Amino acid sequence: MIQKKKVDCVIVGLGAAGGIASHVLTQAGIDVVGIEAGPHFGVGEYAKEFDEIGSGAIRNYLGAFKFNQELPTWRPDAKSANQPVGDFAPMVNGVGGSSVHYTAQSWRYAPENFRVRSNTIERYGKSALPEGSAVVDWPFTYDDLEPYYDKVEYLLGVGGKAGANPFEGRRSRPYPTPPLRLQGYGELAAGVMKNLGYHPFPQPCAVLSEVYNDRPACTYCGFCTFNPCWNNSKSSTLVTAIAEAQKTGHMEIRANSRVLNVVSDKGGNVSGVEYVDAAGRLTFQPAGFVIVSSYIYENNRLLLLSKGPTFPNGLANNHGQVGQYYLSHSYESVNGLFEGKALNLWSGAGPQNITMDDFNADNYDHSGLGFIQGSNVAAGGPNLPIGQSGSLAPGVPGWGSSYKKWLHANSNSIGSVTAQTETLPYYHNFVDLDPTVKDPLGVPVLRVTYSWGQNEYKAGNFIIEKMTKIIKEMGATQTWVGLPPLPIVLNSHAYGGTRMGVDASMSVVDQYSVAHEVRNLAVMGGSTFCNTTGYNPTETIEAIAWRSAEYIAQNFNTLAV
Repeated sequence: MIQKKKVDCVIVGLGAAGGIASHVLTQAGIDVVGIEAGPHFGVGEYAKEFDEIGSGAIRNYLGAFKFNQELPTWRPDAKSANQPVGDFAPMVNGVGGSSVHYTAQSWRYAPENFRVRSNTIERYGKSALPEGSAVVDWPFTYDDLEPYYDKVEYLLGVGGKAGANPFEGRRSRPYPTPPLRLQGYGELAAGVMKNLGYHPFPQPCAVLSEVYNDRPACTYCGFCTFNPCWNNSKSSTLVTAIAEAQKTGHMEIRANSRVLNVVSDKGGNVSGVEYVDAAGRLTFQPAGFVIVSSYIYENNRLLLLSKGPTFPNGLANNHGQVGQYYLSHSYESVNGLFEGKALNLWSGAGPQNITMDDFNADNYDHSGLGFIQGSNVAAGGPNLPIGQSGSLAPGVPGWGSSYKKWLHANSNSIGSVTAQTETLPYYHNFVDLDPTVKDPLGVPVLRVTYSWGQNEYKAGNFIIEKMTKIIKEMGATQTWVGLPPLPIVLNSHAYGGTRMGVDASMSVVDQYSVAHEVRNLAVMGGSTFCNTTGYNPTETIEAIAWRSAEYIAQNFNTLAV
């Protein structure tokens, strides 16, 4: 085994969380080695740009380096055998992680999102908490995180319109850039939402609407979501936080390198990581502090695999909490045919939407509905031709001359209203190591045990009814459900397994992402989240990573070994 010289800190995974952490730590003068399983691409080096079939996330060539070869297995409950996963949202490998190809929706969570348990009990009584749910409050408040939302937004150049959403929390400053321009379809949806008494606003996002920090504005090319940005306008951590970290001289990136084990000693501290480098050599990198920030699946798998003298059941798992409370976002949509009307949704940026929070979180009275929490609702595009070709009205054949005739007449006249719905943590949902299925290196893959409660189905059906009314009012001559409320087992919006909290018997890390059981180990990313909310997670992942990395930097001499 190759032995490297000890460094201050090793970061495992350089995506949204690891990228921000690298920026904060290197600015503080801490020497960091970032180990990433995928490649380190530069702008213009992605092979599949402007190619809907070869798109990075649809065909997932960026997942070929690791993720595609280690897909988790799934069973609906602990008594069932493994079952086919079905559709899933693919993940990628590479410096910058999924922030390279993500939609770039950049949401701050609402103040109420951080205290779901307390708010529900105060407003509806304890009986409103669904049976078997493990709903908890976060170990900090929106006000604690707000300064770090601000820091992230100004590093990335997030665009939005402050005050346009009446349900949002307080802000230190306005958004650094304006929102993207609206499409005609979004303007149509906004008018209808207003007429129905709702409060639409432009979706905040990390795609530049104007020049910012010497990066150019979006060209509205249509190849945004699922693709790396050809123009450097999408604010991935690759072109923002990680680029800034490299400028300090305190950051070394080791790409195409896979960590196999986080090594711990008899004292219960971690001493570094073992990994296979780009040349296939087993290497040990000693470090005073280790941050695991890959993604929920690998965060959990790596901790469970990393057994040591004081951690026989996996690193930081003496309380049996690693892997518990797995969550996955829910998505619903209603499609509409606007017969004879050219919607022209084939161009534009992924987050170029009009959206509303009237049915999100606890912004409306849930009394008598049979569920808690809610959905963010949006309308927009783009819809590229091949993707749009699957949005068929009921009764339309999926092939042949009738299929082609219908698409020719209607494919540019199909719009949708979509929802992202909060799901709750349950005691019966968890991840562990699959006892039989292994990846090409002979390492067990993760096994997901996951199913919904009635809360999620009721919330999904409720929002479908509301969206159907919206799209009919927009002028759709025919409507049909595109995405019904069904669990997505493997998701790019998955959470849990290393939940944060104040109680080590119910969580893995504290409010600063430091493991309760290991003082020089932090776990960052969505695996630490307490609930999903109705929003995309990326900006909150980044804000928590900034807050946590700042705490680690300020206390490094005490925490590091």
